[in-house]
Amino acid sequence: LTGRADGSSKFGPENQFAFFPSAALAWRVSEEDFLSQSETISNLKLRASYGATGNSEIVAYRALAGLESGTVIFGGDRAPFTIPQRMANPDLRWEKTDQVDVGLELGLFNNRIGLEVDLYRKLTHDMLLNAPVPSTSGFTTVYRNVGSMENKGIEVNLNTINVNTEIFGWDSNFNISINKNEVVALSGGSDIFLGSTLIRVGEPVSTFFGYIDEGTWNTDEADQAAIYDRLPGDIKYRDLNDDGAINSDDRAIIGKGIPDGFGTLSNTFRYGNLELLVDLQFQYGNSIMYRDEHSAEDRQTIANSFKTVLDAWTPDNQDTDIAQIRPIAAGYDTNNDSGKLKDASFLRGRNLMLSYVFKPEFVERLHLNRLRLYTSVQNFFVVTKFPGYDPETSNGGGAFDQGYSLYDYPRPRTFVLGLNVGL
Repeated sequence: LTGRADGSSKFGPENQFAFFPSAALAWRVSEEDFLSQSETISNLKLRASYGATGNSEIVAYRALAGLESGTVIFGGDRAPFTIPQRMANPDLRWEKTDQVDVGLELGLFNNRIGLEVDLYRKLTHDMLLNAPVPSTSGFTTVYRNVGSMENKGIEVNLNTINVNTEIFGWDSNFNISINKNEVVALSGGSDIFLGSTLIRVGEPVSTFFGYIDEGTWNTDEADQAAIYDRLPGDIKYRDLNDDGAINSDDRAIIGKGIPDGFGTLSNTFRYGNLELLVDLQFQYGNSIMYRDEHSAEDRQTIANSFKTVLDAWTPDNQDTDIAQIRPIAAGYDTNNDSGKLKDASFLRGRNLMLSYVFKPEFVERLHLNRLRLYTSVQNFFVVTKFPGYDPETSNGGGAFDQGYSLYDYPRPRTFVLGLNVGL
């Protein structure tokens, strides 16, 4: 049992202090009389825990109003000015997260097989966010507590000793986390728009909000395209409310940046004094808003372009998602839409390492404790449908811009040669 009280002057005068308790309980079943002599079950442990934590990671003084000073030329002279810089929020308070965890640890056959399973539920209250406000207030954002968010899921970790002889050994580790994220409440109940993403009750954060791209208008659809002031060869967006116009009312939820699951699979092989580590990483169930196409595919005549523009619409090539190439003065459509949303699932070779562990008698003659020579290559392959550099990218500026790509840097492939010495 633990408990801590924290205070922070970042919050309003009535909300600066909060209390965070936690409790944990475990039962090592394998030490009970009815299992202590088991030749199969070498470890069995059941555990449960509850804990509350707080988040105060915001800029200081956000609960208070602020002023900004400067100078301006007025009547030919430089005159000083002071104006309101930010809106006060005396109700600003701690963000709190309550987490419940139920777990199992199981070891079989003298722990040659080890399994850990955890079920969890995290409920975050009073989420802190620099949230938008109506510009009629004189400001665009204010730090406030915007609502509650839930994460729940399962984590599995499996260790196995597959082969263990004097000459050859093979160990494996597999782990996976499956998580469901959902916004369960918002103060005021209204959606919050953050650039490319939307916060809405019942949906995950980092939800992409945009138009539904249905390809391009063809020549036999010229009359229908004209209703929307478009020509054959233009991008065709779905008119969700059938009002004969494409505007912000036609945006919809088109994807999410949070993965359904992620994990790793690693194998270590030993042959004599040689060791080989093969470490793989995977992720699935999420998307990336590939904003590189904004300038490299949509605006073909004013910037360097992707080679995909070679498949742009022409009267002889109408079965394409890329608009007709036209002079920039003719205009172009470039929106956050389903066409720019790419599958971010991947399998990555995270680390490949070959080691030589010197024999103990040789190490002792050198008066050392250990000596190991190794070489490795990190990020040695990636299998993904994502057309950009890295499916793990996230270089958006918004608070929940997970899975937002705009000319991100590629992840390097790193080669290492090393010597590990123990004195």
